[in-house]
Amino acid sequence: MDVKLTAWHESTTCTWCEKDREAVTIDFADGFLRHTPLCWSCLQKAIKVRNRQPASAPTTPRSSN
Repeated sequence: MDVKLTAWHESTTCTWCEKDREAVTIDFADGFLRHTPLCWSCLQKAIKVRNRQPASAPTTPRSSN
């Protein structure tokens, strides 16, 4: 998982908790969140949530028995 911190904000509205806090703008390389300001607490939650998701959906063909 590749996450880039692109900007720091002394005070802005966190996209996740919608509170005015110190935050960073983040970009998940896989598109989970893009150009999104998150406070430090919500950034940790977002990373945990993304880690629980499968990297990609399995593409095994179904057998027609």
